[in-house]
Amino acid sequence: MAKQKQAEECVLYVRVSTTRQAEDGVSIDAQIAKGKANTEFRNLLLPDENIFIDDGVSAKVPLWSRPAAKQMKEFILKQKIKHIFAYRMDRLFRSTIDCLATVEELDEFGIGIQFCESGGQPLDLSSAVGRMLITILAAFGEMERNLISERTTMTLQHLKDTGKRFTYDKYGWDVDEDNNFVENEKEQYWIEYMKVRYHEDDIKISEIARELNTCGVPTKRNGTWSHKQVSRILRR
Repeated sequence: MAKQKQAEECVLYVRVSTTRQAEDGVSIDAQIAKGKANTEFRNLLLPDENIFIDDGVSAKVPLWSRPAAKQMKEFILKQKIKHIFAYRMDRLFRSTIDCLATVEELDEFGIGIQFCESGGQPLDLSSAVGRMLITILAAFGEMERNLISERTTMTLQHLKDTGKRFTYDKYGWDVDEDNNFVENEKEQYWIEYMKVRYHEDDIKISEIARELNTCGVPTKRNGTWSHKQVSRILRR
């Protein structure tokens, strides 16, 4: 009887950057469940110790600079693992260039990357078709991020130019129903108070903050004054 070939081991990389992201359906548990289902379907072994999790790490951090990803790289090279799984491309990479460079780097060691979810279907980057598709998908994803950034910048500039609110509530101002800034007379009085105390009376910023708190003057969000808040208003 022929000896049955033992299944190969693989690794799974999991990342979430924020609590909100986890709540939007890409939680750590969801990524692990999807990863285990895919590796089982491909007859690969995924022990718990082969799951590497970066919790609270932004995609802006290069892959091999992330704590868990760095450990994963050392592990796969030492154990000669040939398969890396991740839920989606954005769990691993931040840009098209980052993605393709890493795929090329790992290819030298015979290591392939597979995504459990890519446009509704799994994607194997070890194949020629997979490489072509990931290049196209990554390029479109990066283009969309750039377009969103451009639109956001244009919108903020338009709001600034037209005198409308473009950020959080600003001390000294209220906002009408059309999102226009209108002066808050009471807060404007305290802004003038800060200016006089600082520029004319030569009072330190930290002392001005203490005076405001002693007088019971609330911040815009009904908090207490700090050196940083007073300094920001004086600079503005």
